[in-house]
Amino acid sequence: MNEATQPEVVKKAHRLEKTVEIAASIEEVWEALTDGRKLCNWFPLEARVKPGQNGSIFVSWGPDCEGEAEIAAWEPGKKIAWQERTALVEFTLEARGSKTLVRLVQSGFFTGADWENEWFDSTDYGWEFMLLSLRVWLELHRGEERKVAWPRLPVSVSREQAYRRLLGKGGLFREDAAAILLPGKKFALTSGGGEMISGQVELVKEPRGVCLRVSEWNNALFWVTIEGAGGKFDAQVWISTFGLPQSRVEELRQEWDSRLKSVLK
Repeated sequence: MNEATQPEVVKKAHRLEKTVEIAASIEEVWEALTDGRKLCNWFPLEARVKPGQNGSIFVSWGPDCEGEAEIAAWEPGKKIAWQERTALVEFTLEARGSKTLVRLVQSGFFTGADWENEWFDSTDYGWEFMLLSLRVWLELHRGEERKVAWPRLPVSVSREQAYRRLLGKGGLFREDAAAILLPGKKFALTSGGGEMISGQVELVKEPRGVCLRVSEWNNALFWVTIEGAGGKFDAQVWISTFGLPQSRVEELRQEWDSRLKSVLK
């Protein structure tokens, strides 16, 4: 089939919607969404907020992944939204007794082309982890500052292959983690280096990744994820820790960096 006769890709507008109920007051959730320092306890590694309508929000995970957006809505205790190019991100809050319902809507997506489909799926998956992080910080670690260990490694295999190698038997863990981890269930695993960890499975999204809450690390979030598109992927281990000394966080970074390299060499 030549270029002139190829079928036209049909574009469709989409938006994603997610909700999470958090055992915290609206005031506490609002601060977590709008205070730059508190944003860093569940969302980016660095954040700055110029509050108010037509203000701005800057978030960064490093020079290759950062940006600033204009605040499009600012209703304290009710709603914050920001606009960056075609994307509009909106958070609305609703009291549910002693809890707060957080509703996230992101619009401005179009699907049809492969890269557009991947962008939508990747963003949907990313917000699932971020909202989980928000809930865990407010419910279990409120008032504590996050320290992150983030080893990552470019891989030359597909996302599916990387997932199987990382989470299959003899990968990051001695057990076949991919077969035994179930969302919302308890787990116990032995790392390739021999450390036993246990806790709760918070998220499973095959073949993108899994997130575990680890009791032995003071309820840290341990997120194994394969990021990227177009055949170029990074295998990453993101560990959100609270109350651990920096020396222990560095030990975790070195340990799991070594394990990534061993599994995916």
